[in-house]
Amino acid sequence: MIKLIKSFRFWFALLSILIITQNMLGWDDKNLLLYFTTPPIIIINEWFYSNWSVWGKYAMLFFYVCNFLTWFLAGFLLDRFVNRLVRKLRRRG
Repeated sequence: MIKLIKSFRFWFALLSILIITQNMLGWDDKNLLLYFTTPPIIIINEWFYSNWSVWGKYAMLFFYVCNFLTWFLAGFLLDRFVNRLVRKLRRRG
C-alpha cells in the first residue's frame, strides 16, 4: 500500500479522476480543464469532430478515457524512469 501511494501512477491517475469528476459535475462547463490537461485531445480535436460528430454523447466518454489513460501512462513512464535511475545510482555507489 505504501509503495502504491509513493508511485506517480497513483497520483497522476488520482489527478485525472479529479479532473473528470469536476467536468462531470459541471464545474468545467466549457471543458477547458479537461481539454488543456489531455495532450491527445488537443492533437486530435479537429479530426475527431470532423469525422466522428455523430458520436455525440460518446465523445465525452472518449475524452474521459483518453484523459485517464494519458495520465496513467505518464505516471507509469515516470515511475519506470525513476526506478531505473535509482537502480543505476545504487550500482555505482
